[in-house]
Amino acid sequence: MSDGTFLVSVTGQIEYVDILAPAGSAWHCKYEFVTGPDWKIIGGLEAGLSQISNVVVNGDRVVLNFPLEINFKSTNIYGWPQLVLSVYKGMQLEGYGRIHMPLRPGVHKLDASLAKPQPSSMLGYVGSFFGYQPELLQPKMLATTAGNHLIQMISYGEVRISVNVVMQGIRNLGYDLGRGKD
Repeated sequence: MSDGTFLVSVTGQIEYVDILAPAGSAWHCKYEFVTGPDWKIIGGLEAGLSQISNVVVNGDRVVLNFPLEINFKSTNIYGWPQLVLSVYKGMQLEGYGRIHMPLRPGVHKLDASLAKPQPSSMLGYVGSFFGYQPELLQPKMLATTAGNHLIQMISYGEVRISVNVVMQGIRNLGYDLGRGKD
């Protein structure tokens, strides 16, 4: 590529949610890729919604094996792709996760920690006894630092993601990503 751009391709899957899941519960996951202003999506899906996965045995992992595929073009590594996840049990939010895509090409196993928002007012706290769960209007805001320190959250499980990252033209622009795995 001689036009001053490089390509990053991410393929893989959201494998499972590692959380204490009661038997008979139905789970699903929303995802969204978030990048900086110099990044353009040239293929694949920026956002998606998984199928519903039913838990058969108490405490089992919630297996999704939901595919991811996206291709980016950029002139700058600022705003490297992040994946923002929203995990639901039925219609009830169970947590948000966020993770950067790896900076090195190859196959990677990633664990995104989940966090569940807590009510920020007395009314919200009382409402939580009746099933109210605070949610973000735009979960992709978690990929920035704007106002995140104002959100009270508790840690609540992990999501396992496996990805294969392929890059083209990045070394030609002078970026040194180090050596891959030996």
